[in-house]
Amino acid sequence: MPDTPRPLRRDAEANLTRILDVAVATFSEEGVDTSIEVVAQRAGVGLGTIYRRFANKNALLDELGRRLLANVVAIAEHHLEDPLGTGLAGYFQDIGKLLSTHSGLMARRWTMPDAEPVLQRSRELQGVLLADAQRHGLARPELTAEDVAVACWSLQGVVDTTRGLPVQAWQRHVEVLLAGFAPAGQRFIHAPLTAAEMDSVISSAPNDPTRPVKKQ
Repeated sequence: MPDTPRPLRRDAEANLTRILDVAVATFSEEGVDTSIEVVAQRAGVGLGTIYRRFANKNALLDELGRRLLANVVAIAEHHLEDPLGTGLAGYFQDIGKLLSTHSGLMARRWTMPDAEPVLQRSRELQGVLLADAQRHGLARPELTAEDVAVACWSLQGVVDTTRGLPVQAWQRHVEVLLAGFAPAGQRFIHAPLTAAEMDSVISSAPNDPTRPVKKQ
């Protein structure tokens, strides 16, 4: 039977929280190529403190990715309680806020160890939110959960490519997404991704963090 991890002392836990918070801010502002030394300096800790918790920068990025995915799922679960089909709109808004403070980090989800169950749960919840919006006439009936996932990818792309601008372009993009999801207007011509195609995307590591592609 594996040993249960020992609980962190209060000061060690505070150090870990500070390291993770500073790492999120640093990588979001400066990009994930920023050195771990910069994170240590900004957090006011020695490199040894970071390396006692994380073997290397990839391990730190993986932990940030795990926490980010957990937040994505928590946001979806929170909006299940929204009334009259409004949860999907609230979900997009809160995902935009989350991504805007984690620019570039969401790309880790494609290669992060043990991400698949969490990603699957996220997709399930996206489908529930969409179905509720459809039942209340707030979303087109032909939309699928995969459409919601692709919309989130586009939102991530807007956040990452407009990083550093004085305006938050993602907020406008959420409005555009919701207008496209609304039931009024022209019917779609092209089919959505299938669940199998979505699985193929998730199992492939992207070269461009805003657009996943299959390995050759």
